[in-house]
Order: sequence, then structure tokens, then C-alpha cells
Amino acid sequence: MSQAGLPTTRDAARELVVLFARRLLAEHLVSYTAGNISTRIADEPDLVAVTPASTAYDTLTAEDVVMVRLDGTVVEGSRRPTSELPLHTLVYLDRPDIGGIVHTHSRAAMAVAAMGIDVPPILHGLVSACGGGITTAPYARGGTAEVATYTAEALRHRSACLLRNHGVLAVGPTLEHAYNAASTVEGVCDAYLRALAFGPVPEIPADDVERIRREQWAPAWASAGDGRTHGG
Repeated sequence: MSQAGLPTTRDAARELVVLFARRLLAEHLVSYTAGNISTRIADEPDLVAVTPASTAYDTLTAEDVVMVRLDGTVVEGSRRPTSELPLHTLVYLDRPDIGGIVHTHSRAAMAVAAMGIDVPPILHGLVSACGGGITTAPYARGGTAEVATYTAEALRHRSACLLRNHGVLAVGPTLEHAYNAASTVEGVCDAYLRALAFGPVPEIPADDVERIRREQWAPAWASAGDGRTHGG
């Protein structure tokens, strides 16, 4: 069954990837060719559209976007897919409810990831976009299957996590949801680092975190299938 909000054709998926890739650059969530994004296609759940390797986002076109099966086979596209392809395909295989993935190298989030710390639920927007505080997953070499393995638990009840010494991994039932999570994580990491200079940062009360999760975060996943995977 198709997930609501996913592109329905390969051409639509390509255009969506280009749209959000350019937004990544415009919001300074990546630099030049860093990071990568992908989306499922509604009626071809074993196929994803993904950004190519080493291609500047300001010149990216729909023809550059690569169509890849979840076994890693390229079915359309003249360019190589991102070197982080195993991260995307393994996450999709593990989580049928995920429809879009965004991996960013934004400055504040990279600083937090380099320190290996977690970000508690300090702001309403973080909980509504990501489901709660953000965990930093253990270090793994980029482009390897271990990255997906180490992030699986950190993403189990959230829409984003930090990758130790790397950046942000955000997921969602759609690419738009994943992008919103990645963008929110950067803003919250920046706010958290600034606030830490003044001392401990107060968190949202636990009962309010659960209310925001239930009322604002979980409904976005309602059309994505198995609620056990995302904790809504």
C-alpha cells in the first residue's frame, strides 16, 4: 500500500530530490557536495531516488538523480550514487515506515556530534519535529553498513539522530518530514551550544514531552504503517 505524501512517479521523485537538495544548500545545512538525501516512490517501495556522488547542489538537475533498488542496484542514472548509499538502503530495509532520508553536515550539529553529547528536549519544536531529545550514535566510518547499524536504536523512537564525528541523520514518512527534522536539529543544536555557556539548560517536563509527541509528532507517521518502529 502506498504511503501518503510520497512521490508517485520516478520523475516526481527526481524533482523532489532536487528541490530539497537545493534547500539544503540555501539553509547552509550542507556545503558544496556534502550530505545526501533520498526518497521512496509510492508504488515502487523497493526503489529510491538518491543524490549522486560529488555533484554540487546548485547545479544539480533531475537527470543527475540516481534511481537505486534497495539491494544497491542502479536502475537509472548516468552518475554514481552517493557514497553513503548503504546507509540509505539499509535504513529503508529496516524501516518500511520511512519514506525519506536526509543526511546533513550542518555546523552546530557537527560540533555537538564531534563532542559526542546528546541534546535533551529543551525546545517545543524539537519534540514536535523529532519526537524528543536527540541521541548521538557511536562512531562508524562513513559509507559503511555500520553507520546504519549504529543509528538504528537512536532512530527507533525519533526522526533524527547525530552521527558521532560526522553530522545529522534525519528520517521521516516523507522527504519533507525528514528535511524538517534535519533543519530543526541544526537550529536546536545551535541554541543548545549557546545556552550551555550560561549553565545547565532546562528541559521540557517529561509529561509535556509525551503530550507533544502524541499530539504533534506521532500523527505524521500515521500513514506509514507499523507504529512499533517509530514509537508513536
